[in-house]
Amino acid sequence: MAAVLVLSLWWTGSRARELAIEHARRRCEQDDLQFLDQTVALAGLSLARSSNGMRCLERRYRFECTLQGIHRDHGDVIMRGHRLVRVALPYTKTEDGTRVFLH
Repeated sequence: MAAVLVLSLWWTGSRARELAIEHARRRCEQDDLQFLDQTVALAGLSLARSSNGMRCLERRYRFECTLQGIHRDHGDVIMRGHRLVRVALPYTKTEDGTRVFLH
C-alpha cells in the first residue's frame, strides 16, 4: 500500500513539473525572455485547497531566465495539483518595454 502511495506522489509530481516547465517556457516567450536551462527546480511544497475545496499539494518551482543574456533572473511557477496558480517574475515591463523590478 505504501508503495502505491509513493508511486502516485512521484507520478503526479512528475506531471506537475512537466506542466511547470511548459508554463515557464510560455511566459518567457510572451515576455521576450530566454528560458535558461530549459528546466525548473522544486523550491517548495505545502498543503493547499484546490478550487473545488479539496486538499492538494501546492508546489513552487523556480526557473531562471534572462532578457539580454547578461543577468540571470529568477521566476517562480506555483502549481496546485496540475493547475497553474501563477507564474511570477521579479519584474514587470512597462508599455515601452522597460523592466521595473518588484523588490
